[in-house]
Amino acid sequence: MKRAIALILALTLVLAVFLTGCSSNETPASEEETSISTAGEEPKLKVGLVLAGGLGDRSFYDSANEGVEKAKGDLGIEAKVYECRNDPSLYTDQLVQASEYADVVAIVGHEFYELSQEIASEFPDIYYIYVDNEIEGIDNLITISYMENEGSFLAGALAAMLTTETSIEGMDEGKVIGMVGGLDIPVIRNFYVGYEAGAKYIDPEIDVRVIYAGDFEDPAKGKEAATALYAGGADIVFHAAGKTGEGVFEAAEELGKYAIGVDADQRYINPDHIIASMIKKVGQSIYDAIISIQNDEVEEGKVIFYGLEQDGVGLGFGTDDMPQFVTEEMKAKIEEIKEKIIDGEIEVPTAKEE
Repeated sequence: MKRAIALILALTLVLAVFLTGCSSNETPASEEETSISTAGEEPKLKVGLVLAGGLGDRSFYDSANEGVEKAKGDLGIEAKVYECRNDPSLYTDQLVQASEYADVVAIVGHEFYELSQEIASEFPDIYYIYVDNEIEGIDNLITISYMENEGSFLAGALAAMLTTETSIEGMDEGKVIGMVGGLDIPVIRNFYVGYEAGAKYIDPEIDVRVIYAGDFEDPAKGKEAATALYAGGADIVFHAAGKTGEGVFEAAEELGKYAIGVDADQRYINPDHIIASMIKKVGQSIYDAIISIQNDEVEEGKVIFYGLEQDGVGLGFGTDDMPQFVTEEMKAKIEEIKEKIIDGEIEVPTAKEE
């Protein structure tokens, strides 16, 4: 990318000199025109955002786009979004199109694991930011890995504290909570093992159940899975399922139960039934990576990790004007657990492959 920008600047300079030499017999340009033509402004950084799914999930993909939009506003970049809408026939085409347009390409979706490495080798002057993966040794491929198990540990602890709060309508004395995952893959299992471990940290007797819906884009499947978990005794269901998770929220509302959102603070969607969200700061990490590229501070070929210590994951409780199910005492307990994880007193299990 640095070489590409340098080449553009060099060509601009040559063209400016050529035009100056050829203009001796022409009417002199005005002062304003001269200042514009010789300003020599550095070309804007172009960023392409490639999504395996599409915008509108109010979760993972939208969070990624928020990071790019923030970079547009703060850093003055240009950007385009390339949506694949979960159509495998579009993955290669969209990624190549983004690579031909941009200086930096942000890739979102586990589906691009192999393809990202191939394309990065074909476009060595482009920087790639690939979130939710760990790939080392390719200089122009920056991968970002999130410790979603740490954030989910807090979500599980919170669910365990709330599930027997019978003063809240819809909660019973049963010690059952649930989770709906999009697909049974390592990153989603990592949510589950953290969620289960956090719940059992609070109460070893709690029963933590999971159903994998088999899709990240189908709210109907999310609703079916959540309905089964609620019918089995759960009164709180956490989701790590993208747009499929919207079905979890629908089931919670219809059955008078509760849900925990994911990736973004989703409480605004239904604050009467979404008690909290496990926030995974995908957008912030993409924004940070763009800054590091602009400032020529990239550690090439390295994995960047975002956990509790880096403020890359955590819990969101919505705004003060929303109904609050989580007491200040519970929040203090969550903060205490968070510090113990950061300090190493609590070791959170992981399901990610080594």
